[in-house]
Amino acid sequence: MGNAEAVVSEPGTPAVLLAQADRFQLTDRANFATILSQLHREQSRLSPAQRWHLRYLDACLASLEGNLAKEEPILRDVIEHSGDAALATRATALLITGLAIGHHYEAAFKLANTLMVDLPQVKDSNAHAQALRAIVQMLDLAGEPDQALKYAQQLDPERASPENRCANYSYKINAISWSVTLSSNDPGLRRAIAVCLADKQDVYANTLRLSRADLLSDEGHPDQAIALLKRIEPSVLRSGFQPHISGLDISLAQAYVKLGKDGDARRSALAAVAASDPKSFTWPLQTAYELLYQIEKRAGDDRAALAYYEKYVRQEKAAMDDTKTRALAFQMVRQQVLDKKLKLEALDKKNRVLELRQELASKAQETSRLYIVLLSLVLVFIGLWTVRLKQSQLRFRRMARHDGLTGVFNRQHFLQESGRILQRLQQAGAGACLVVLDLDHFKRINDTYGHAAGDEALRRAVEVCRRELRTSDLLGRLGGEEFGILMPGCSTEQGVEIATRIRRALAGALLKLGPETAVVVSASLGLAHTTASSYTFQKLISHADAALYRAKHGGRNRLAVAGAGGNAPVLVNDEVRDAVGA
Repeated sequence: MGNAEAVVSEPGTPAVLLAQADRFQLTDRANFATILSQLHREQSRLSPAQRWHLRYLDACLASLEGNLAKEEPILRDVIEHSGDAALATRATALLITGLAIGHHYEAAFKLANTLMVDLPQVKDSNAHAQALRAIVQMLDLAGEPDQALKYAQQLDPERASPENRCANYSYKINAISWSVTLSSNDPGLRRAIAVCLADKQDVYANTLRLSRADLLSDEGHPDQAIALLKRIEPSVLRSGFQPHISGLDISLAQAYVKLGKDGDARRSALAAVAASDPKSFTWPLQTAYELLYQIEKRAGDDRAALAYYEKYVRQEKAAMDDTKTRALAFQMVRQQVLDKKLKLEALDKKNRVLELRQELASKAQETSRLYIVLLSLVLVFIGLWTVRLKQSQLRFRRMARHDGLTGVFNRQHFLQESGRILQRLQQAGAGACLVVLDLDHFKRINDTYGHAAGDEALRRAVEVCRRELRTSDLLGRLGGEEFGILMPGCSTEQGVEIATRIRRALAGALLKLGPETAVVVSASLGLAHTTASSYTFQKLISHADAALYRAKHGGRNRLAVAGAGGNAPVLVNDEVRDAVGA
C-alpha cells in the first residue's frame, strides 16, 4: 500500500479504512466511494502520510469516473509534495494512464520514461508492479510489443499481493498476445480469468473474458462466443465500465454475423453505437459502423449502407491519425532522451579533460620533458575525442532524420523536407506528385509469421521503391506500414507511371520467409498532384490519403489518383489507364 501504517489495532481506524479503499478500487466502486467519504469526515484523525494517501485515492476515484481534469492536478500534487517515494510512483503510474486516455501522448511518454529510469530504485512491491503495468501500457501504445513483453515478463502474478495479482496477470497476458496468437483454451489465459474472478476483480476478469470470446469467434465457434458473452453480460453492465459495455455489444454483433443472424447483429451493433461517445474514435465504434454498412448492403438498403460507410471511414481515419500521433510523440520523447544523453556524455568528457589538464599542471615542475610528452598525449586525446564526438553527432543527427528499420526519412524529416521542396517548386512554377503507399494486409503477416517477417516486408518494400524512383525523389516512412513519396518536377502521368511500376514490382516479388515459405506483399497507393491539390503539403497529403482509402476499398493492390479540388479519387489499374486524366 505504500504509506498506510503497518500496525492496526482496531477496525475502523484510518489505516484499516485506507487498506479497504485500496482493495475496493476495482471490485466495489460504491463501497470505495463510501469509504472515501468517511475518511474525509474524519480527516482530523489522519496523520500527514495518511492524508496524502487519501488524496491519492481521491484521484483514483476521479480516474474511475473519467475526470482527467480533476485527476491530473491531484496526482501532480502527490508526486511533487507528498515526500513518499512509493506513493509518488503509484501516482505517476496512474497519471500516465489518464494522460494516455486523454490522448496527451507526449506527456505520458515522458512520465513513462521517468518510471523506466527510476524503476530499479522502487522498493515497494505494489508501487513497483503498478509502475511496470504503466510502462507496458505505454510501450504497447507506442507500437513496441517486444519491449512491452520484456517489461511484462517482470510482473510476477503468483507472488504479488491480492490487490496486484489479477492486474499483473491481465497485463502479462495482453503483452504476450501482441507477440503470440493465443488460443481460447490457453492455460495462461484461463488461469488469469480464474484468479481475477477469485479476487473479485470484475473489471480485469471481464477484459480477459471478452478477449476469450473474441478468440472463440475467430476460431470458428461463434455460438460458444455468444454463450460466454451472455454469461458475463450482467457483470459487465453492473461494473458500468463503458469500454466493456460497447466491447460486449460489438463482440456479440461479430459473432451473430458469422452465424448469419443479421437482425441480431444489427441490434447489437446499434447498442454498441449507443454505448459509445459519438465524438470518440474507438475500436468498437469503428467496427460497429463497418458491420452496419455490410448488413444494410446485404439487405439492399444502399442509402443506409452509404451513411454507415461514411461514418466507418471517418472512424478509421481518426484511429489512423491517432496511431500516427502516438508514434510521433514516442519518437520525439526518445529523441529528447538521446539528446540529453549526448549532452551529458559531452560534458563528462570535457570534465575529464579539465581534470587531466589540472593533473598535468601540478606535475609540470617535476620534469619539463615529461610535461611535454604528457601534454602531447593530451592534445592527441583531445583531437581523437573531438573526431569521435563529431562522428557521434553526425550519427545521432542521422538517427533523428532516418527511420531505424528501413533507413528512409522518418515522418518528421520527410514532412519538413517536402514542405521546403514544395515552396521552391511553387516559386519556380514546377509541379510535383505526392504518393502515399500502404502495404496490404500487413498485420496478417505480423500475426502469421511474426514481427521479424513484418520488418523484412517493410525493408523489401523500400528496396523496390528505391529501384523505381528517380534520384530527385523523396522517400519517407510515415508510420507503421505507410510510406510517402514526393516526386518533384513530375506530371500526373509520370507519377502514375512510376507508382504503377512500384505497385507491379511489389505484387510480383516473392518475400521468402523460409526454405518452403514465400508470400506476396502487395500495396495500395494514393496519388495527388500540385496542379489539382495546391502546393500546401497538408492539403496535398490529405488528397493523397483520400485516394489511398479509395484504393484500399477498391480491392487493394490498386492505385487511385486524387481529382481536382479534392474531388472523388479515380482508381487506376492495368486495364483503365486513360482514367488518369479524367
